[in-house]
Amino acid sequence: MRRFLVITIVAWLAALAPGSRAHAGDPASKYELTRRVTEAARMMARHPNFKGMSDAQREKAVEFITGNMIFVLGHESGHAVIREMGIPVTGREEDAADIFAALMALMCTDAFADRVLANAALGWFFSDRRDRRDQRGRRDQSAEAKYYDEHGMDLQRAYNVVCLMVGSNMGKFAGVARAARLPEERQKTCQDDYLNASWSWSQVLQAHLRKPDQPKTAISIVYGPGNGRYDMHAEVARHIQLLEAIAAMLSDRYVWPAPISLELQACGEPNARWEWRSKKVIVCYELADEFADLYRRFGRSMAFTLDDKVSAASPPGESGQKKALRAKRRVR
Repeated sequence: MRRFLVITIVAWLAALAPGSRAHAGDPASKYELTRRVTEAARMMARHPNFKGMSDAQREKAVEFITGNMIFVLGHESGHAVIREMGIPVTGREEDAADIFAALMALMCTDAFADRVLANAALGWFFSDRRDRRDQRGRRDQSAEAKYYDEHGMDLQRAYNVVCLMVGSNMGKFAGVARAARLPEERQKTCQDDYLNASWSWSQVLQAHLRKPDQPKTAISIVYGPGNGRYDMHAEVARHIQLLEAIAAMLSDRYVWPAPISLELQACGEPNARWEWRSKKVIVCYELADEFADLYRRFGRSMAFTLDDKVSAASPPGESGQKKALRAKRRVR
């Protein structure tokens, strides 16, 4: 019965997906994106955080930053979809937006999209490790976990992404489950989580999928100035055409009630948001800089790839976590 359900849902999802149009995950675009990431790694050799790295290390770092920025854009696009299309959410909207971003990547079914999710999960692990290191020994109130926050804690968000990956294909992402130390019994229930999430999102989005004869909604893109400090991040984002890739997918796949825009800008803090009044998805260059710093601090000592057995959740030489701490990245 379960196998029949899996086959039925996969077949239905395929039927819902537009057949002949180009997507961000199609071979022509995904190889182009991979090439641009490689070129961007050479550009980042001028960045202070990347000095002393080999070409291969810089490429992994840029892929880490790019993957996390794509996930953040997907997350904020999830908020836009929920608000603009009137999608019902029976739970926390932040969790729903994370699930939307993860499913958007899994739908691409290519290696680069898989690495986007692996790097996004790794980013949450890095953020948790940073918080525990920076706040070790502190006793003030700001160091306490904010259990009332609208977002899940870093480790929860990391494991939710890993669970959806494993649930979508247990064989393909077995290495991710091992690296994250996800128990086998949880891996099995992750399949139910993935099926429920993918089926539910497909149900509520069915009426909003663009048909081949429908015009595409114009989604504008804006690369704001880096204001000196973030010029390199702005240059790399333009070279990779980060916003173009997300905009093409959103306009191709959905019918929007009104045009929206995707913007990268300097905000004064590492943040991202969906502004429903102006209909803008805004992601800050400061967030890219934070991802760069996370990789500089932990990227060489921790590993979380699709075929690596090293644990990101509890790296060698560090004691096991005693409690989860609040997320510093205010993605809302």
